[in-house]
Amino acid sequence: MSKRLNSRIIRSICLIGAIASAASALAVTELDPITPRLATADAERGAAIALQCKACHSLDKGAAPIVGPTLWGVIERPVASTEGFDYTDSLEAIGGTWDFEKLGRYLFDPQAMAPGTRMVYPGVKSAQERADLIAYLRTLADTPVALPSLPEQLDGPRYGGLPDGDGREAVYFTCRACHSLDQFTAESMPREDWDALLTEMVDDNGMAAPEPWARSLMLDYLATHFGEEQDWQGLPPGTGREEVFYSCNTCHSLMLVTQQGMSRDRWDETLEWMVEEQGMNEIEDIAMRERILDYLSTHFGSG
Repeated sequence: MSKRLNSRIIRSICLIGAIASAASALAVTELDPITPRLATADAERGAAIALQCKACHSLDKGAAPIVGPTLWGVIERPVASTEGFDYTDSLEAIGGTWDFEKLGRYLFDPQAMAPGTRMVYPGVKSAQERADLIAYLRTLADTPVALPSLPEQLDGPRYGGLPDGDGREAVYFTCRACHSLDQFTAESMPREDWDALLTEMVDDNGMAAPEPWARSLMLDYLATHFGEEQDWQGLPPGTGREEVFYSCNTCHSLMLVTQQGMSRDRWDETLEWMVEEQGMNEIEDIAMRERILDYLSTHFGSG
């Protein structure tokens, strides 16, 4: 058998395996539909979340691929269709177009949907953040795809009186299996105490360990509704915090930011230096850049 024929057979076997893996991932990824959230999603907040995407993707029309293909026009674009870009077999096997639901599932866990994809990003586990991000990506087009209309009925199951929010389902189905909801909804603890309690329940009381992403959602939910505010890794509250968090946290420890004390001009020069010398993508949205500089100079200024 010739080496060329042998290579083609091996590639065909790999492709069949990739198709099976992708189909399996699509089948087992059970998520609430993202489409109903898009009608009320915040595209401006999504632009801040998309700052982490710019580490590997351009957001500009006609831009050449960087680590990954441009995200301009990604909504309703055929999957794996950027000319000249070398996609993995598992991503090609997904097929179809990047509609809202398919993109929502992929952004949740790229490796689960396309095993072996070179996109090593762990995913956006928060449904609201995914909706905000997709709402922003939708705007990256000459003619954005129409948003779905607001559903007539947005109320879901009551979940035992638990307030709405990302992580509610994980908390409800994990905790209610063995406990009355009153046993923990009467509590008020910081996130680290909820974390310690989950560890105790797994280690000493036989509770099945939640998946890491589910555990993170549960802790965020419990800390938000039955404890302290979600931790922003030391960044104080204020306009521009989300933009700073998502743009800086992609490549750096936020400790590097919180330890600085520079004037607004010096922060501005630092951003320029990061773009010119360190390969950071330029923040082209002037208003967003201004919010970042205002936040940095206010909270980590020289005076």
